[in-house]
Amino acid sequence: MTMPLRDYIANNALWKLGSLVSAVLIWFAIHYNIQDSFKSSKNHILNTATASHTLEVTVMMKATDMRRFAITPKEVEVTVSGDAGALNNLKLSDVLALVNLIDVKDEKNFRKRVNVHTPTNVVPVRVVPEEVTVEWLSPPEPANPRRNQD
Repeated sequence: MTMPLRDYIANNALWKLGSLVSAVLIWFAIHYNIQDSFKSSKNHILNTATASHTLEVTVMMKATDMRRFAITPKEVEVTVSGDAGALNNLKLSDVLALVNLIDVKDEKNFRKRVNVHTPTNVVPVRVVPEEVTVEWLSPPEPANPRRNQD
């Protein structure tokens, strides 16, 4: 024997209403607990901000490497994120856009990723462009023959 649909809804209506209210309360508890996980221990929402600036690309090479390279583009736009106070005190010299050419052998034209170095309380968020083109302009100079004779 089957019950009509109205009986399914009306049967134990208070229990069903109580279950619905409990489910809503549990959802709110979980939702706001997730929101609270992004707050500091003092229960204040962290005040983070971002800042962007165009920086000249710095090339890292061994001191003994006398090769010359052309970097294109010469500047990249770097966006960093951090506490608003940290960003207010941030100097342009504190953030470096670096291209590491230490491991380059005899390649003539290639692309290298731009790495960003920041203070510990500031995080790099974005670099545009992420890679630069590197072109080898001159072969390495030969060692000084007089040095080898001494």
